[in-house]
Amino acid sequence: MTDSFREAHGRKVVSRATAEALGELSHMVVDSSRRHVSAVVVSKGKKHAFVVDWEHISGFGPDAVMVESEDTLRPPADDHEQETVDGKLELVGKRVLSERGNEHGSITDVEFDPDSGDIGSLLVGEERIPPTDLLGVGSYAAVLAGSHDDR
Repeated sequence: MTDSFREAHGRKVVSRATAEALGELSHMVVDSSRRHVSAVVVSKGKKHAFVVDWEHISGFGPDAVMVESEDTLRPPADDHEQETVDGKLELVGKRVLSERGNEHGSITDVEFDPDSGDIGSLLVGEERIPPTDLLGVGSYAAVLAGSHDDR
């Protein structure tokens, strides 16, 4: 079973311990070297956002994301997480460049495994790009392996 970043955006985040809604999923923190969702960003209103590490997610369903408890919400730990909270590293909509610097459109969605957090594929227009082609993500663009220049 796969899920997508677009489908997950706005999903309620609920504490398993109290059954209370803690906020909404607003962003995914992606470790591009592991091609894995390392954490999710939980927004509580317009000015408050917290990070929950993937290992504290007990369920990622179609209706809600379950976390162990409210205690798992934490502030961003570093600049990378803060940029994700601020939306600067959002993959969906991000410009795509090859490692040679050629533009290839933008990422329309990202498929991932809701059980493991592993990235399944990047969607660039109608094309499915394997996660192994993802070299890095920054505020300007996502960079893919140069073989995309040959397509």
